[in-house]
Amino acid sequence: MDSLVLNAPAKINLALQVQKLREDGFHELKMIMQSISLADKIKLSKSSEGISLSSSSNELPLDNSNLAFKAAESFFSANQVEGGVEIYLEKNIPIAAGLAGGSADAAAVMRGLYKLFELEEQTAKVKSLLAQLGSDIPYCLHGGTVYATGRGEVLEQLPELDKKHLLVVTPAVKLATPTVYKQYDNLAAESEFNFEAILKNLKFEEKVNWSLDYKNDLQPAAESLCPQIKEVEELLKESGAEFTLLSGSGPSVFAVYPLAKQAEQAAKNWPRKTDFITAAETIPSY
Repeated sequence: MDSLVLNAPAKINLALQVQKLREDGFHELKMIMQSISLADKIKLSKSSEGISLSSSSNELPLDNSNLAFKAAESFFSANQVEGGVEIYLEKNIPIAAGLAGGSADAAAVMRGLYKLFELEEQTAKVKSLLAQLGSDIPYCLHGGTVYATGRGEVLEQLPELDKKHLLVVTPAVKLATPTVYKQYDNLAAESEFNFEAILKNLKFEEKVNWSLDYKNDLQPAAESLCPQIKEVEELLKESGAEFTLLSGSGPSVFAVYPLAKQAEQAAKNWPRKTDFITAAETIPSY
């Protein structure tokens, strides 16, 4: 095999609770993470030596500050293989948007390199390598519906959701995750979450009960930095969404609709012309 193409799906957070600040400077978290059909596309091609990276986006760094590049470096450091790789990223996921686009790319590159060089993917080893690059990258290795704790790297697979029809809206503002967490600390809000009820709902009940604590503790902080988030959420509710929530540290907001055609119609009629907007759906693990 000389080359392959694979998807790097985005993720949304169905719930995100921020807990105590750890000694390493990160917060303890409880999250429900979910893969969606919005995805970057990645092509990997064998080369004689080294790592090269190119992209459809001119906003991405193409050196070893890029997570996809770092994932390739980690792969070659951990495995005795000859040759190198050329990586091409077709960017479809908005950057710095709370959708884990960079993390998804890194995980897909790692997953793809094991296939390209025909090595057995030892999941625990690979997740350990990815955890050194970023907290949510191990999740992006195989996605699905997952309960994540720690910094986001301790993962428990949950039963797959029935397909949910979504609209994802990203205002034309970039929010850096550390900035949002710093604002969260500045606001000194106390989290009130019944996570056990959420887990019980997802593990044992047929339908998602959106009236439970499916919420995001980072939302007030993100809204204070990007007031457009509130306007987006109000418009989504007016369009007939049954549930809306900020994803990750934002500014992306997603909405759940009973039918795919409702999400598609809301996208077609969306009034804010500078937003990124796409209809999508939840997907199982991959």
